[in-house]
Amino acid sequence: LKPLIMACLLASSTIFSCMGVYMALDTTLDEGARIQASIASVMLMFTTAISWFSYLRSAPRVVTANEPAEKVVKRASPPVGGGGSRVQVEDMLTGGSGSWNAVDGQTVEEEVVTARYIVNAAGGAADRVSRMIGDNTFVIKPRLGDYLLLNRNQGHLTTHTLFPCPDPILGKGVLVQTTLWGNLILGPTARDMHKPEARDMSDASVQEYILSKCKKLVPYFDAKETIHAFCGARAKSSRGDWIIEPSCADPSFIHAAGIDSPGLAGSPAIALEVVSLLKSAGLDMAKDPSFNPNRAPIITPKVGMRGLKLGPVGKNDSHGASDAEDQKRMEQNVVCKCEKVTEAEITRALRRSLPIDSTQAIRKRTRAGMGHCQGDVDNYNCECRVKAIISRENRTSVEEVGGRPWPATSTLPRRWIDDKERAQLEERMKK
Repeated sequence: LKPLIMACLLASSTIFSCMGVYMALDTTLDEGARIQASIASVMLMFTTAISWFSYLRSAPRVVTANEPAEKVVKRASPPVGGGGSRVQVEDMLTGGSGSWNAVDGQTVEEEVVTARYIVNAAGGAADRVSRMIGDNTFVIKPRLGDYLLLNRNQGHLTTHTLFPCPDPILGKGVLVQTTLWGNLILGPTARDMHKPEARDMSDASVQEYILSKCKKLVPYFDAKETIHAFCGARAKSSRGDWIIEPSCADPSFIHAAGIDSPGLAGSPAIALEVVSLLKSAGLDMAKDPSFNPNRAPIITPKVGMRGLKLGPVGKNDSHGASDAEDQKRMEQNVVCKCEKVTEAEITRALRRSLPIDSTQAIRKRTRAGMGHCQGDVDNYNCECRVKAIISRENRTSVEEVGGRPWPATSTLPRRWIDDKERAQLEERMKK
């Protein structure tokens, strides 16, 4: 909108300036009028020039391949660690901490899609999609699951996923397990959003609930080693079970709704059942001989720091070219020190078919920023480094690259907690 306004301003000021010059040169007018027209034209042109100069100076700069990385990183806005607004359940239906609302996105276009067959796999919004065709047979009742993530130095405390005895209503309960990357993770809770006592729990109460439950499974973990907290919404249905069936309103509309835990483990079988239902509805499925079911990995396995290089911004960065020398620099250049994420891995994710315009999207694909420092500027400043690479690859300004929101779904008071807040976590574990 701003460029359009500036273009209109330029056009109108040009027209009026030309009219002023014409009047100043018109000998049929008296001398006073000509002098006034001359002064007005000069002032208008001067004001327009100042406005355009200010606009061009403030306009975002598109990053070029040859621009030094350190200059781009300096222009990038640092990660946010305090203030902000919490991501609500509605945001979780459209991407959680990466949703358009959480990252201050804008709707630039809407479109209508027509189809002969539809699979309703809309998660927390599946009931809304169902109601679009007049099917009111179920309601989604979101159930929040909160987690606490501990540092890797706690991951050795268990080599198995530890379950308590399952609850007849709330499911398998609060677990203790080691992640694939070596962290210790505690959770989840099971907070039904239609129950005020669960929905309105304070952050401290949520933390106390998780820590006190997990202490019974592993009594000796260190709560002060908590580095992150987050939650998600499970799509519990009013039927109390998964809904995998044709809609009663239209047999070509297949439900895959209410898929809560363990939906991930069950997804291959769910997919086969949905395919079978589509065939029964009349869909002719011909195999695509060119389809490749194997997706090339983004992450490159590491052996310690072998073949990797750490250093200040600009020392090891590539120019984003495709030649062998630049590719080698990408493979060696560590952008996130905690997780040993390289420039090559970030570039690999960016050059795939799905567009990426935020560090949040890169974080979820490469783990850049997921380590114990959580993107701390004073440590390695990985979030700003990632922003610089995104802007270079997308040929956009670094100011346009979305960052990681705060607090998003975290129950921590700030991204980088201090000793006092760590001590509070330790006290909550004792209750």
